[in-house]
Amino acid sequence: MNEEMNQGKSIFQAGVTDPAGVIACVTERMLETRSRKTIRLRPYMEQLIKQKTPFGPYEADFTACWPDAKEGSIAYAAARFHADREQDVILTAKGSSKLWFNGEMYADTQTIPIKMKRGWNVLLLQCVRDRQRFGFDLIIAFPRYPGMWAKDYLFSTRPTFPQRVLQGEEGFAYTGPFVPEAGGQGSQTLLNLEAEALSGQFSSWEPAISAQTGLQFADFSEMYGPNTACAYGMTYYSNNDSASLMLYVVHEGGIKVWIDGMEVYRSTAAGQIQIEVVSTNPRGQVLIKCVRHAEAGRWGFKAEITDTATGQRADGVPELDSMRGDDARWLYIGPFGHSGVEAEGLLDQKFEIEMAPIGFENLYATDKDEAKAYWRLASPDTFVRPYLDCFFFGQWFYAIQVGLYGLLQAAETIGSTEMIRYATDSMAVMAQYHDYALWDAKRYGVPSLIPRAQHLEELDPCGAIGVMFIEAYKRTGCESMLPVIDRIGNAVMNDVPRMLDGTFYRVETMWADDFFMSCPFLVRMGELTGDTRYFDEVIRQATGFHRQLWMPDKQLYAHIYFPLEDVNSRVPWGRGNGWVIFALTEILLNLPNEYPERDKLLQLFKELAAGISSYQNQSGMWHQVLNESASYEETSCTAMFVLSLARGIRLGWLDSEYLEVVNKGWLALLHHCIDVEGNVYGVCLGSGCAKESSYYFDIPTYINDDHGTGIILLAAAEMILLKEK
Repeated sequence: MNEEMNQGKSIFQAGVTDPAGVIACVTERMLETRSRKTIRLRPYMEQLIKQKTPFGPYEADFTACWPDAKEGSIAYAAARFHADREQDVILTAKGSSKLWFNGEMYADTQTIPIKMKRGWNVLLLQCVRDRQRFGFDLIIAFPRYPGMWAKDYLFSTRPTFPQRVLQGEEGFAYTGPFVPEAGGQGSQTLLNLEAEALSGQFSSWEPAISAQTGLQFADFSEMYGPNTACAYGMTYYSNNDSASLMLYVVHEGGIKVWIDGMEVYRSTAAGQIQIEVVSTNPRGQVLIKCVRHAEAGRWGFKAEITDTATGQRADGVPELDSMRGDDARWLYIGPFGHSGVEAEGLLDQKFEIEMAPIGFENLYATDKDEAKAYWRLASPDTFVRPYLDCFFFGQWFYAIQVGLYGLLQAAETIGSTEMIRYATDSMAVMAQYHDYALWDAKRYGVPSLIPRAQHLEELDPCGAIGVMFIEAYKRTGCESMLPVIDRIGNAVMNDVPRMLDGTFYRVETMWADDFFMSCPFLVRMGELTGDTRYFDEVIRQATGFHRQLWMPDKQLYAHIYFPLEDVNSRVPWGRGNGWVIFALTEILLNLPNEYPERDKLLQLFKELAAGISSYQNQSGMWHQVLNESASYEETSCTAMFVLSLARGIRLGWLDSEYLEVVNKGWLALLHHCIDVEGNVYGVCLGSGCAKESSYYFDIPTYINDDHGTGIILLAAAEMILLKEK
């Protein structure tokens, strides 16, 4: 944190001053450090060591598996963590006596600054039972937020099993309990175990899983319980011109078989079959439905697709990452229907999974009340979950969405279809998996995807995300975005706390930030739906925020209002004012020109523009606390002011006298904030709130933070549009 650009390395000194060149340089670096990722399926087993909340610690309670362990007993846990880049983190381990991270030991220390290396990192942790507990809590966090697991913003990592056959699967391995013995023999045993673990040997650790190399029978009575009657199995096959593929099935119970969506076999009795797979497709799909006879105990099937010319198996699920061998070649889903229905009737009853192309973003109705089903493996208690292992693309966080909005607007300004597609695809993947993620959270406690989408009772997870969903929908027509947009709109209008006058607040505080986190979305909802309630809400919010936060003597907004004391902080935080003026431009862009009280909003914009301009310093920058020159020069607010004033001049809301302020601010960004490689410096990390201005002095900056990178791109885009005018 608090990185500084090397002297002589600014983008201005490299001769790049054209806004289009700046966009090209910054976006290249942005996408290099925030690469597009794809959803991957991974097996998942119920966990002994798991999170209870999405950003909380992983918690271990070894008394759950060893309730009789004596005081002084020792247990170990181990996991591997992947990092896309080298990263400083804070590791907090409560309850451990010592731990090893990448082979280095730390004893009797709860909070440890650690540098994660790019690639795989290995943790080994020892804990001793005492009178209070037998277990541990573990967090790996970005340094600014040491109590929050790093998951979607700035950095992302998660624990995975260290055993090779479970590689990539979420979880911790563990072993114990060990009781230290007199005479030192026990100590040597533990030393040997530690040495083996540090060298990657975990053969005796739990969970003990071996890769399946033979043909495995999928016993649906074990997988789904004795009172179930219908389930499915699915795989894909890979084909080439010389392949001769054969599907082999042994089944107990009636079955139907579809190959590439066409029914090719049906039987109401148990048996075995061979079916030639005739296809010119390089990849195809096989779906098998199995139903239980009333008198049957075990029911299910085993199946494989083999290239008869080579003897090699040709079945598997490319979207599934697993080292489990043949056990991971087929996925299963169920149970469907009701056990009281005759087998033949169930076999011919059409369930949702038969009627549309299979997609792993989908849950499937089971015909049992409102129950939904998702995929699993045949192995006991082994399910399948989708993961997106990255910290920007496809992540539900307001600063990321501001970054995407900047990327989208800049891309359209310079005509980059690749960057436009990146931004819209990032929203599409969240929309596609939105319903699954809500279901996953109920099923497992903590969702594998978009954890901040679970609760929308505050504005941070609503407004900026809603803006990008609407912008993406307008460009793609992606229908799966509409229910998500509706859910966000309903949450903002009905679930976010309000003061007596209807203004949004956070009960104990009210933030200038929340004007941006609400109104740019609401005005777009009015435009999208034609419902003027949203426009009226924008007018009400603008009035309420101005009433509580506007400081006439400074012509600026205070960052925080404290309702219980009926005072505001009198601290004009730079980005807080940036959120307000940026939001006002977004409202004026989207609110109909003749709408009642639009002139009132335009006047608020003009007053704030005048106030902000008066605090620009000699270098062209603005300060972290706008009226305190001892605070540091801050990038994101400077870029917000440049883009908002430039937009105001371009659209005729401001006179050309502001052009000098805009040009001076733009050149300052090029001189002081962007280097020749497209890195952005001097962006204040996410802020809390305080009554004292000194609090803001101490908030660190971070290179390429998403609170600033997208704003730089928006400023560059506005400079291009202003020049064109």
